[in-house]
Amino acid sequence: MTSQEKKSQGGVMPDSKFIKALARHELARQKVDALSREIGNAVGLCPTDKEALKDPYGDLWTQDQKHTKTHLWHAFQHKEPSSCGWGEVHLCEDGILDALSEGSEFECEHCLQAYRFIVERKHARQELGYARLSIRALGRQAIKMVADDE
Repeated sequence: MTSQEKKSQGGVMPDSKFIKALARHELARQKVDALSREIGNAVGLCPTDKEALKDPYGDLWTQDQKHTKTHLWHAFQHKEPSSCGWGEVHLCEDGILDALSEGSEFECEHCLQAYRFIVERKHARQELGYARLSIRALGRQAIKMVADDE
């Protein structure tokens, strides 16, 4: 059955552009979800996280008791003097990698792996955003096609 025959019967044959855009979106969504699970698993292996679970109200928890003060948490909270001399700044991406690496202040292989997953998830989220933009553009094209048919 040709696409013209399907149209005449009231069905719509999806264009390969639409299928590819939907697949791109779904693959990106699945990657973001998988990386989020990997981040949680890696942080869960941090010795500080395991120790904090033994004492739910101890010093290894944030003030709101929602997060444990893992090595990764410390690296994100760490501030250094600004290069311009005014105030303090948080570590940049390379600084966090250095802070979590072997022989450094917040050394932890599990938190380092979690941070690598965080960076990878950041890129996966960007891809997800691009996929959403593609779907929206195809949606606008579809609206024009439907309006032209009427």
